[in-house]
Amino acid sequence: MNTDLSICQEALNRDPVLYLDLTEAIRRGEGQLIAAMPRGALVSFRNYEKDGQELGFTMFADDLETAKRLLAMLPPQPDFLTVHEDFYLDELEKRFGFDRLNPCWQVGYLRTMAPAAPDCEAEIRRLELSHLPTVVEHYAENGVDDGYLSGLIEQGELYGAFDGGTLMAFIGRHAEGSMGLLEVLPQYRRRGLGRLLQSRLIDLELSRGRVPYGQVFDGNEASLALQQSLGMTRSMGRLYWAVRND
Repeated sequence: MNTDLSICQEALNRDPVLYLDLTEAIRRGEGQLIAAMPRGALVSFRNYEKDGQELGFTMFADDLETAKRLLAMLPPQPDFLTVHEDFYLDELEKRFGFDRLNPCWQVGYLRTMAPAAPDCEAEIRRLELSHLPTVVEHYAENGVDDGYLSGLIEQGELYGAFDGGTLMAFIGRHAEGSMGLLEVLPQYRRRGLGRLLQSRLIDLELSRGRVPYGQVFDGNEASLALQQSLGMTRSMGRLYWAVRND
């Protein structure tokens, strides 16, 4: 066992974009490396700790034996886990009752200059709690609860495109560090607001010394096309968001 990612760097280098949620968490100090082996690693996300207990994780494993060793290090009821292989998904369901195993592509911005923002008449600013009902109305169907969204607003991690006092679209940074939560309200679509918000968030992440990354659900071709047009690189393999039954 090791606590240095260098021991599994060769494995991570096979598909660097796929593992950005794991490697960036360590590099940014937003994650804690629990264990690393030549064929696997397990990382906890600091922003998912509750009462001193770690509840959010990411891991990869090249074989079932390694996967079982790493899974044995998790608490009995983790809130969520991202994994980068599909051969132990049945093990996740059996051990933890994860009922939503969402396949995603990981996308990462590997350039040093942010994409050019479209010429949209909109003001970008942080959301306030007064905007929570609108965010919940248009995003809660994605399985994200009100408390999580209000927490992101309080931490200054949700941004909106405004026309005066009217919120037209929003985007944010998830608690584990990925970009996401992009939503353009129906009456304001086809104005370039999604591209505007994401290009601005990429620029902000770059200014903070981060590699911007996010996930796109498998089959969401419109979102993948947007990512590609912004200069994001798609992972070769897929990862899976596992969310535990309540």
